[in-house]
Amino acid sequence: MPRTTPDTRRSTLEAALDYAALGWPVIPGAIWKDGHFADPVTEQMVTSPCLKPIEEATTNAEQVAEWWSASGLHEPNVFTVTGPQVSAFAVAESLVMALADNPWFAAFPTPVLAFPNMPLAYFLVRPPVPSLLMSSDAQVVEAGMPMPLPPSALETTPVLWLVTPEEAGNRLMPGDALADLIQSFEQRKSA
Repeated sequence: MPRTTPDTRRSTLEAALDYAALGWPVIPGAIWKDGHFADPVTEQMVTSPCLKPIEEATTNAEQVAEWWSASGLHEPNVFTVTGPQVSAFAVAESLVMALADNPWFAAFPTPVLAFPNMPLAYFLVRPPVPSLLMSSDAQVVEAGMPMPLPPSALETTPVLWLVTPEEAGNRLMPGDALADLIQSFEQRKSA
């Protein structure tokens, strides 16, 4: 259970610990500096947004604290990695609004990530997810994909919650349930 709500977190370490407590594996992430990913300690360019191999993403609080303990110019961003504990759907803005207005989704929400001025959002779900989703407005995010979590930022662009984990009852909607909801919108749209 998170110690704080996502909106009141003071550091990426606290956020990483809270996400790990939810069972979401986390990994320290690079910062975005001058048009490239950079090490948060030195600001030197790195080739990956993840500062550790994605296979090392963990929910172990001691490991998380150790990773975030390096002092430097910036705090690392917080990433989760899609896989056995967390999956995601990338959803186009028009469908995001339709899902958000759906009474079933309102009763059983799931956390939703967004980046300002981007035409899509990411719905975090509990695996399994369908291997194929017949939708022009949504797709399943591949397993092994690093996803930044608030309070991370890409330079001046913050990662935001449209639906916070707390608003979703600190639970992830089953992936199949969200896929069914998306399919119902697709069927209505084509009818």
